[in-house]
Amino acid sequence: MKMMQEWAKKQKTLEINHRSPVIEGLLSKVIQYNDVEEGEEKDEEIAKELDEITSILIDGALIRSGFDVPDANM
Repeated sequence: MKMMQEWAKKQKTLEINHRSPVIEGLLSKVIQYNDVEEGEEKDEEIAKELDEITSILIDGALIRSGFDVPDANM
């Protein structure tokens, strides 16, 4: 039981502020990306922006938590 309590104390939590301008901007891009008429192609430029924004958010969370960020250029 004590081992489980120690493990639970070490767990990290990622909290997302849904009112953050970055998160609100991300949501608007996701809505824009998914708001296409049937038969239309999705905007690849928006898809690339979404990939970049999410990568930045994930890397930032990793750095703040003390983890190494893998080199994406490899």
